[in-house]
Parts: sequence; C-alpha cells; structure tokens
Amino acid sequence: MALILFFTVLAIVALGASFLLTLPAAARGALVVLAFSLFGFGLVVGSSVVIDQDEVGIVHKQFFGKPLPTGQIIAREGEMGPQAEILGPGWHFGFYPFTYSVRIDRVITVPSGQVGFVTARDGQPLPENEMFAPAWDSAQDMLNPATFLAKGGRRGPQTTILTPGTYRYNTALHEVTAIPAMQVAAGTVVVIKSNSGKRWSEADKGDLVNGVPLVPRDHIGVWAEPLTPGGYYLNTNAYVPTVVKTTQRTYTYQAANYTKPTAPAPAAARMAAAARVAATSSNNEDWSVSVRSKDGFSFPVDVRVACAVEAKNAPYLVALLGNPDAVVQDEQEGEEIEVLEARIILPSIRAIFRNVAETMNALEFVNRRSEIEALVGQRITAELARYRVTCDGVYVGNIHLDATPAGQQLLATQTDREVAVNQQKLYDQQKQAEESRAKFVRAQEEAEQQRQLAAAEYKVRVEGENAKSQVARAKGEAESQIIIGEGRAKAYKLLVETLGQSQVAQLELLKLVVEGKVQITPQVMVTGGGNGGTTDALMGTILRQSVPPAPAK
Repeated sequence: MALILFFTVLAIVALGASFLLTLPAAARGALVVLAFSLFGFGLVVGSSVVIDQDEVGIVHKQFFGKPLPTGQIIAREGEMGPQAEILGPGWHFGFYPFTYSVRIDRVITVPSGQVGFVTARDGQPLPENEMFAPAWDSAQDMLNPATFLAKGGRRGPQTTILTPGTYRYNTALHEVTAIPAMQVAAGTVVVIKSNSGKRWSEADKGDLVNGVPLVPRDHIGVWAEPLTPGGYYLNTNAYVPTVVKTTQRTYTYQAANYTKPTAPAPAAARMAAAARVAATSSNNEDWSVSVRSKDGFSFPVDVRVACAVEAKNAPYLVALLGNPDAVVQDEQEGEEIEVLEARIILPSIRAIFRNVAETMNALEFVNRRSEIEALVGQRITAELARYRVTCDGVYVGNIHLDATPAGQQLLATQTDREVAVNQQKLYDQQKQAEESRAKFVRAQEEAEQQRQLAAAEYKVRVEGENAKSQVARAKGEAESQIIIGEGRAKAYKLLVETLGQSQVAQLELLKLVVEGKVQITPQVMVTGGGNGGTTDALMGTILRQSVPPAPAK
C-alpha cells in the first residue's frame, strides 16, 4: 500500500511540473515549494509500515548492504537479507520501497493444554552428538532475535518450550509448532528418556541397565525418577515419554481349543475313543503352557499369574526393555502380546512349570496341584523380582492330562484302579460292620445271660434269706408257743389246784360261750352216767367245734 501511495505522489508531482510551465513566475515558485513538500510527504508515507496488535513485521533488506556470510540466514550487522529486528504494533517509517520489504505475519497463540515447540533456523551449530540446543533460562530471551544471536543461540530443535500464551517472534529465525502437553493418567507413570542435558559419566551415581544409565533429571539418559499422574508442560521431542502401567496385570494361559470330557465311560469305551482320537487328531491345539512329566506324558496346564510394576521400578524396565507395554508378536504362539509378557513373564512361567513337571510323574503332578501351585508361586516370585516385577499370585487351574490319548488311557487306568480300591475299601468296611454287628449281638446275649444269672443268683440269695427268715420265725413261734403253753399249763395247774378240775372246765366253757366260739345247741348227744358225763359231753362239743369241717366233694 505504501508503494502505491509513493507512485501516486510521484504521478501528481509529474503532472504538477508540466502544469507549472504554463503559470507565472510567482505562482511557479509557490507550486515548486508545494511540489517538494508533496514529494517529501510521499517519501515519508511510502516508507511507512503499519503493524496491528496481533501482527509482527519481518524486515527483508534488498539493497545497499553486504551479502550474508555463507551459512548465515539472519543479518546481524545490516547485511542484505532477513533482519533480526522485528516490527511491533504501530507505525514504522524509513522502510523505503526497492530497499526493504516487510512481511507481516500473525503472532502465535499456544492454546491451553499444548506447548510450543521451537526450532531455530540460524545460530551456532549444535555440539557434536547433541540432538537439541541447551535449555534457556527464559523463553522470551530465546525468542528475542538479538539476544538469541548475541548469546550464541544454537540452530535446530530447542529444548525450551513455550507454555500456553501469545508470542511475537521473528518467523524468519524461529519456527513454532504447537504440540499437546503431556498428561499422565491415573494408574500409570511416565518414564522420560532425555535427549538433552548433561552427559552421564561413570563417576556419577546411578544404575547402568543394558548400557543405559538411570540418571537425574538434568542428564541425558533415562530419568531414574518417573513422572507421577498429572499434567506436564514438557518438550516431548527432547524428553521422550514412555507410559508404564502400575495397575495389576493378570496373564491367563489356558487351552485354546480344549473341550472338557463328558461323564466317564467304561474302560473299554474310553480306550477305543482314545484310539480314534489318536488316529484322527490334527494335533493343532494351541496350549500356552505345556509341560512334560518324568514318565514322558505331555499335557497343558491352565495358569493365571497376577503381577504389577511399582512406580519406582518403571525406569529400570524401560532401560531394560524399552517400552514394556508395547505390543509385539510372540515367536512361539504367534500372538500379539506386551513386551513385558513376551520377554519376561511368559518365558519365566513356561520354564519354571516345565522344570517342576520333569521331576514328577504325570499322576503325581495332577494329584499334587496345590503343592505345585505353592512351589511354582515361590519360584516365579523370586524370578520376577530379578526384573523388579512384583508377583501378586500364581494360580494353577485345570491340568489337562486327558488332552492326549495317552493321558486318557493313563487316567482310565487310574480311574479303574481307584474304583477297585474303593470297592475293596467298601467290602472291608462292610466286613468290619458285620463283624462289629456280630460282636454286638454276642455282647447283647452275654449281657442278657449275665443279667439272668445275676437275677437267679439274687433269687437264690433272696429265697435263702426267706428260708432263714421262715425258720427263724417258726422257731420263734415255736418257742413262743412253748412259753405260752408252759405259762398256761402253770396257770391251769394252779387253777385246778385251787378250784378243782371240774370247776376250771366249766369256767373255760363259759368263756368260750361268751366269746361266741361255742354253740349252745349241742350237736353231740351225750348220754350215760358217771361223774364225768357232763364234763365229757362239754369237752366233746368243744373238740367238735375246734375241728374244721371237711371240704365238700
């Protein structure tokens, strides 16, 4: 626009000069002054540049200067070519056409969540074996062309980045590209492989893993301290991030095409089926963990392993494996799995299981599953600890000894043997039960006999005691009767002596009549004479009543 204005002023001056020749001298003088004023105004206006607030002016000198030295892009001392000085917002004068050209570019705005990656087109060359220029203390000093060139700024990728904001810079010197800021998600850490900073030496403290040093943050190499979850404004070109999962990892290895056998068939049927499988099997099953026992049986084992990588151990694994979570193709399985699994987890599991299996017979391996789980768990834990991987548990699932015809035959034989053993045990238990029952019945009979014998013995003792008691009672009664008889005899004798025999008999008779023991009506006819007739009759009556009547026939 300034150039168009300049030519417009020149055209007006030329037309004015032709018109000046037709005017009087006084008028021509005034017009000359006016013409020179217009010419001067045209020169000033034609050399002006207007820069808006969101723009920057890049000056390119076309004439009146020395050529740039070889390899130099930005003029430092007024040489022809792109100038280091940039034009900010406002009016700028002195940039005459045919001498300077001014290119107007937009300022750059780095949005939130991104960073500005800067590349310098001019400056001192990078040191040998360096990929990035040393970091600047201030990003503004790096973007200031005069400061950048005066302080020995290096051409090429810069380590220092631009955080979110608006920047005015010399687009002929610097190129700025917005790249995403680094976000570290929960459950992960980021290990940084630094391509910028101090060189590590053996005198520095730190681990050396596979020739890769674990270094502090201001050194070149793998940083020994990972970045924890959060956001980071970091030059991911100079500081290459590797994301490592810190959550629990579970690896499951089981039969890919295995079908669980149905209910056991008779031994002959099982052997026939095994023979058919041997004849028709394509042998293309894909087992993740396959072992071979001491007695020559090969079979797969279902295994699950739970492990984790602690945040502090992530740098070691990155130095050892590169990216442990990168996906590669396993050479044996032909499947895509993680590097950590392919190079450490799976080889360790296979080797340890095979080492344990080769010390046992197949049936022993099957029968000792829980012991094998504990033993293998200890060995895998120790093996993974060598690589700073924490093992949280090893679990043994199905042991597929019946996956092959030979294994099926072995299990069939074992099953038949177990059935026979169980039947023998059942027979022995039944025999023991019968023997116990016979002993019980015999014991019951003996107990009953003992009870009866005891009862008989007790009865004998009771009867003996009763007999003794009756003897004693009879003896006592006899003695009592004797004593009573003797007393009565003495009393009767004394009474007879006193009253006489006849009087005593009459008294006794009257006593019996009073007691109702003698009937008054006589049942005996008493006749005859003599002194004892009446007495004899009474005595006969008394004896008759004292004798009990004969039982009826």
